[in-house]
Amino acid sequence: MRLNWRLGGVISLVFLLSACASTVTTQVVAFHDNGAFPGARTYAFKRTPEQENNLEQKTYEGWVRDRLAGDGFQERATRDAQYLVTLAYGMQSSVVRVQEPAFDPMFGPGWYGPWGWRYNPWMWGPPPMYVERDWPVYMKWLQLRFLDRASGREVYLVSARTEDGGNSLVGVMPYLIRAALAKLPFPSGQQSSVEEKVTPSK
Repeated sequence: MRLNWRLGGVISLVFLLSACASTVTTQVVAFHDNGAFPGARTYAFKRTPEQENNLEQKTYEGWVRDRLAGDGFQERATRDAQYLVTLAYGMQSSVVRVQEPAFDPMFGPGWYGPWGWRYNPWMWGPPPMYVERDWPVYMKWLQLRFLDRASGREVYLVSARTEDGGNSLVGVMPYLIRAALAKLPFPSGQQSSVEEKVTPSK
């Protein structure tokens, strides 16, 4: 997807600030019936064939397990669990096209004066020329589903997503998991923003 912007300076500033951002903002949407999690807070993970014996999957499950423990959920064998929890996740890339000035008018066409500046007979310079530049943007997402094991009915569905210029899903996954499980439950059918401080990597 390509977006055309005329305010090149503004959008460039946004990208510059996002690159140095000290927080991660995640959009979260949940769906459930009134009175989510009516039974015992016990669960087991349900995996697709591709997720079995997958080290990435096991890592993410460990992070979810730690977060759920803080809300009183206990992992059990599948036959003893009230809920089955599934994880789906991924990353999608897109391109934002921006227009940027080709030069700074203060140092535009002309010749060097006695102070080392470029002398410009246009005084403040002619209207700058603009060039188009493509910036990659990556949307990372996570979806958690809680199914009632006995009936197979979906009890709770929560999705979390965030966008930035980095192409690493694993680096953002801890923030997605914490955001998705920041409230159990979130209000149904409403989008919520969760802002987290960036934790420096060790």
